[in-house]
Amino acid sequence: MRGSKVMSALVVLLAVGLVAGACSKKKESEGGQMTIGSDKANDHGTKTVSGASFKVEVDSFYFEPTVIKGTPGQKVTLMFSNDSSTLHNFTLQAQSIDTDIQPKSEGVPVSVTFPQSGFLEFFCKYHKSQGMVGELST
Repeated sequence: MRGSKVMSALVVLLAVGLVAGACSKKKESEGGQMTIGSDKANDHGTKTVSGASFKVEVDSFYFEPTVIKGTPGQKVTLMFSNDSSTLHNFTLQAQSIDTDIQPKSEGVPVSVTFPQSGFLEFFCKYHKSQGMVGELST
């Protein structure tokens, strides 16, 4: 009898832990992917902007870094490089930005402003469904 009570308590404890863990994450990373808004993104890290310009790599269906952190209202010029032989794009709908990044290009500038709070999603309009999604976050 005592063994079954202990086992029941362990099962309940495990179930509560799993539910709490699932509910506590804004973004979850699994197998190199994370969720941004309602989209799956190929996770290539998080970096914080320092200075007036910031390098971002675009390649085989990812932005590196995927999450770019800054301060509320901060203005920065993102400098995109595309070492691949595929045309990519940077779209930030909230700021009416839609810029193609040609194959084998470097230093393609795009000026953005970080949101006052939360995050703004950006993506490659050609490869969004393949996980080429990222965010500007404060």
